Amino acid sequence: MVSRGSNNKVINCPNNHQNPKDSVWCDICGLPIIDYDRELELLLKTLAEEERHTRFAKENVFLGIGEQGCKLVHEFHHSWGKSLKSSAFLMIESSSEGKQFRGLRTQPADQEYTSPSLSLHLLPMSASKQVGYYGLGERLASNDPNLDDRLLRCGIRASNKKQTIFLFSALGGGTGSGASPYVLQRAHALNPYSRSLVIATMPAAYEPDSAHFNAFCSLSRFIKADEGPLADMILLMDHDRLMKVRGVDGMGEEIAKESLLSYIVGILVGAIADRDSRQADPGFMAKMSRSMGIHAFVPCMAVGRSMEIFGGLTSILQSALSSPLAEVDKESIMISYLSAQVPERLTASLQAETINAEFNKWNKKNFPHLKGSGLQLSYSSSRAERIDLCLLLGGTRLAITAKRAKEGFERFKAIAKGKAWEQEFGATSESVPEAQEAVNWYDTMLDEIANRT
Repeated sequence: MVSRGSNNKVINCPNNHQNPKDSVWCDICGLPIIDYDRELELLLKTLAEEERHTRFAKENVFLGIGEQGCKLVHEFHHSWGKSLKSSAFLMIESSSEGKQFRGLRTQPADQEYTSPSLSLHLLPMSASKQVGYYGLGERLASNDPNLDDRLLRCGIRASNKKQTIFLFSALGGGTGSGASPYVLQRAHALNPYSRSLVIATMPAAYEPDSAHFNAFCSLSRFIKADEGPLADMILLMDHDRLMKVRGVDGMGEEIAKESLLSYIVGILVGAIADRDSRQADPGFMAKMSRSMGIHAFVPCMAVGRSMEIFGGLTSILQSALSSPLAEVDKESIMISYLSAQVPERLTASLQAETINAEFNKWNKKNFPHLKGSGLQLSYSSSRAERIDLCLLLGGTRLAITAKRAKEGFERFKAIAKGKAWEQEFGATSESVPEAQEAVNWYDTMLDEIANRT
């Protein structure tokens, strides 16, 4: 420690040799004289500056795009936000359609940097317009000068190399389908190290061809952008199938339909499990999927299944497989991920080794061309004997998984041509064949991966 005389005329070096005040080097041993008080002050100031820039970087960032995407993030935050401390939740909607969320906190671009746990960003546009088509939604997001700043404010930063971005969107609407790929593209530009999972709901059968056109175009952008696939993982869910899924909580009470998707994502991120027992790491699944070149996955759910009634894990896995949330082809499955949540009373009988062995055996029986699998296990304090399984299956061609969207796309693209197309739908003459080529490219790539030894 630096010491000074009563008149502040001497200063000590690290070897405690006294030197005249303001000396830089010790006259006796030659060591530099360090003013530890001053250096400590500088260090604390530097750390404070660094903390100011990094304190809002989040491990998980949940983005909801469009009306339905905002509702999903709002529901997820309400259900599990308190258990996901290092997370941020941002809803992005067009200014003309975000009226129902206006009570939530919004941040002007010039406001002091803060990070509320749940906030809303409105894409600027004329209040008299509606965003009904994919191209208009994409244009709306790309013309927002404050979007990058808003993503930074919610914690997306390159300083966090293990960040995972979850994007919720219903791909049938104009804002959700058009703005979602662009927002994810900007998020990756701000943090190239981040991993991404897109939770995408496809339009219902009764919706018009324009909705399926939107979904197909949006899906094509997630699958193939300028520098390859935009999303690491896309969890595709057909709206009609999702509405038919039933699940119960640990107490045996049925989970409301509007909360079921939130519950599914809660299983994937370990939000429902006890904090000390979480092993969920969706970022690892996303990284593995990208490395293998498989990006589109179909979730299969078994929520609140009783071990006593089903008799074992294999039967529950089979129950999940019997109700996939989009069409799958078992012969083409190349990746099988399982996120399992086990109650405390079953901990002894369902250890990771036991579940993994049974899961691998079941995989070999059902998926003859499987090239990879993974298990993520978490435990909850529930005293019930019901377990939750979320199975993610990848490898089925989009011609099968997104068949209805492709059919609607083919019908709708024929109704408008030329300049009217660009003005009314916000799509150029090049964007439509690009969407077709992107989906065809992905399916061809899957065939090539399947043929590798």
